[in-house]
Amino acid sequence: MRTEVLGVGIGDILKFEATALTRVKVKVPDGTRAGDWVNFSLRDNKLVALTDEQDGYALVQPHNCIIDLRYCAKPENITDILQQGDRFGIQYIGAPVEHERHTVMPSGPVIPPKEAERPVAPPPSPPSALKRSLNFFGDSTNARIGGQAVSVAAAENLPVVNNAQGGSLAAYALMSMNGSPVEVTFKVDTIPAKANGVMVDGELVYGEGVTPFSMHSTVVIIGDDIEAVMTGQTANIKVIPRDSQAHSVVPGKKYPVRLKNSGGVDGICVLATAKNDINGANIGNWQTVLERIKGYVEKCIQQVQPKESPRYIVLTVWADNKPGWAKENHPYRHQLKDQFNNWLKSKYGNNVFDIEQYILSDQIWTDSGLTPNEADKKAQTDGVMPLSLSQDGGAHLLPAVEAKVAERIIAKAKELRYL
Repeated sequence: MRTEVLGVGIGDILKFEATALTRVKVKVPDGTRAGDWVNFSLRDNKLVALTDEQDGYALVQPHNCIIDLRYCAKPENITDILQQGDRFGIQYIGAPVEHERHTVMPSGPVIPPKEAERPVAPPPSPPSALKRSLNFFGDSTNARIGGQAVSVAAAENLPVVNNAQGGSLAAYALMSMNGSPVEVTFKVDTIPAKANGVMVDGELVYGEGVTPFSMHSTVVIIGDDIEAVMTGQTANIKVIPRDSQAHSVVPGKKYPVRLKNSGGVDGICVLATAKNDINGANIGNWQTVLERIKGYVEKCIQQVQPKESPRYIVLTVWADNKPGWAKENHPYRHQLKDQFNNWLKSKYGNNVFDIEQYILSDQIWTDSGLTPNEADKKAQTDGVMPLSLSQDGGAHLLPAVEAKVAERIIAKAKELRYL
């Protein structure tokens, strides 16, 4: 009687994941099969391929999941892999063996291997036991602090996901948390394969209540699986393919767009946004901007999981030591910043890390080991960033100071009993 060999599926290997949004498509050798160990550039050790190789790629899950090794080949460095997996919330169960493929009869049900041939595996641990990651969202404040947090958090085996983007508005922060509906339409019927100089025109369609924002070489996923780069200052954008194969599209059809670096709202979410919205405000619209950014922050926090007890930390905004923040010329900008910060602290209470207060305190000099000069002390009195703390003349902090802020954020997460 003829039998048919079936491959191992994602459900055989992946017993639990905190979110499918952190799955990653990686380059693999031809012929790679689900259950093989493949290279992942951000780790020293390999990860399990969840899918067979297709067009040179396979899926892996690098964060917060349970992997059943009964369907995986035995790696050479199993101890190292188990230790690194634990640091990133990956739990491995079962014993890796040369597994058999399930077989199916032409007219019968799937017949698994005999029970006696299966290695005994401990039951999966509950999802709550998985290690939580520290996930950064927002603008350059968090993009930079999140970068420093990677090394700071490594000492505590705490994974860090940095979805923040410099130069972005509060609307972008919401999009990175998968809460800002944006779609794209095309006039062509094909997104070509990636090649030098290849791009197509697209038009963004913003959802109701979404403030339009520009794309700065932003890596996105269009629809379910089209990876591309979007760039443009208006709704009319250029779409640069990143896939090795072409994709068919329907002209005029709206395709959902999400950021490739997005999701992770089920970790410990750290949000720092609205700075660029405040920078762009003027004397005639600052009160409108205030209500807009408050609305976006509320929507961002509403995305955080679990809904009944969301884990999040929100950062206040500081005043730059720049001409655009000169009180004699732009007093409204300080009013906007102050009212926003006061609203944050009133609404979110102990979930707020007051980075502005930290920058204006004596403690920051103690923590950083820097010595303030008279100009620095005056800047603190005036409520603007001291230049000795800044890398770029008053807008962003020195990397060493950002590392101290990252330490404070981790301490806040512990205070809130998230860790």
